[in-house]
Amino acid sequence: MAPADPKHNEMRYAATLSGVIALRMMGLFLILPVFMVLAVDVPGYTPWLAGVAVGIYGLTQAVLQQPFGWLSDRWGRRPVLLLGLALFAAGGVIAALVDSMPALIAGRALQGCGAIAGVAMALAADVTRPERRSVIMAVIGIGIGASFLVSMMASVPLATLLGLRGLFWLTAVFAVVGMGLVLSVPSVPQQAEAASGVETARIGPIWLLAVSVFLLHAVMTLLFVTFPPMLVDRFGLALAEHWKIYVPTMLLSVLIVFPALRRMGRSLSEHRFLPWAFGALAVSMTAMPHSPAWLALGAVVTLYFLGFNLLESAMPAVLSRLTGSRGRGRKMGLYSTFQFLGAFFGGVVGGGLLAQFGSETALLFAGLLCGLWGLLLGRLFSGVFPTGAAT
Repeated sequence: MAPADPKHNEMRYAATLSGVIALRMMGLFLILPVFMVLAVDVPGYTPWLAGVAVGIYGLTQAVLQQPFGWLSDRWGRRPVLLLGLALFAAGGVIAALVDSMPALIAGRALQGCGAIAGVAMALAADVTRPERRSVIMAVIGIGIGASFLVSMMASVPLATLLGLRGLFWLTAVFAVVGMGLVLSVPSVPQQAEAASGVETARIGPIWLLAVSVFLLHAVMTLLFVTFPPMLVDRFGLALAEHWKIYVPTMLLSVLIVFPALRRMGRSLSEHRFLPWAFGALAVSMTAMPHSPAWLALGAVVTLYFLGFNLLESAMPAVLSRLTGSRGRGRKMGLYSTFQFLGAFFGGVVGGGLLAQFGSETALLFAGLLCGLWGLLLGRLFSGVFPTGAAT
């Protein structure tokens, strides 16, 4: 029997999945700002091995997104979510107990094996109507953004209190709480897709979205590699104070993007705004180094978060309609694979550009890439959605 209030069930699932993903991402974000400093005390430490310990998580995530998606198409979404969270918890326990860098790397790799991002998006698409998906994805995206902001504020105090081992124990606790959230929500019947050919959609548009999310997360990682040093050197803002620029700009962007996504979702027109969102990223990243004062810097950072939040929410909604329900987990796994590869490569390229050329050149490079991709995406999508419908 269908639920009496579909909107209520959709929002309940959105809130639950947002909590699950946010807890897992917080386990990652809490570690990142302090790991390179705290890992010095681990036996066998070298800067290179510490870098491997940071990066191995993203690599195992990328490799296993599609296999986990494939399993979720056959076993069901919730069992695979529970499996992924159990692996993440086990990796956290191993990382908390070991006394050598190779073993710590193994624990981090096992944490990354809990590759549930694509499965979570597939479940969100399974239990929502097409016109509501961009809003549901926005709720999930807001949870991820909130976990990032909380982590930026809490990482150093928690590291001082708990140490590196304690932080890894905390990530395991987050995973167990996430498992409880998954188990707390009853099954909801899968929503039927409109019979408009989405089940046999061409793979080309899916690859366009995969490349788009690769670029989006590569640029995001590059930004957080190159922008914080600029805040310290050019604006005199200590690392512990960076939340003062991130939190208000992120909150303002959410207040603007959320109602916009609701309007787009009603008309299934999110795809029309994706090129413009990449344009917003291009303008904001090229303008950041040239902002003359705090108000101008806040404006361009808000513009960045507007573009990022719109893309992060709208692209999975468009993807879910392109894939249809058959094989959705595998196809969303492909999308998530490129998402994590983008984060990995963005960090590597951003660090190299920062070392060789400085923050301004790195941000300019990223902005030009976003602008060119936005122009190209607009032309390519005109052939994918010639009638203006995303189905």
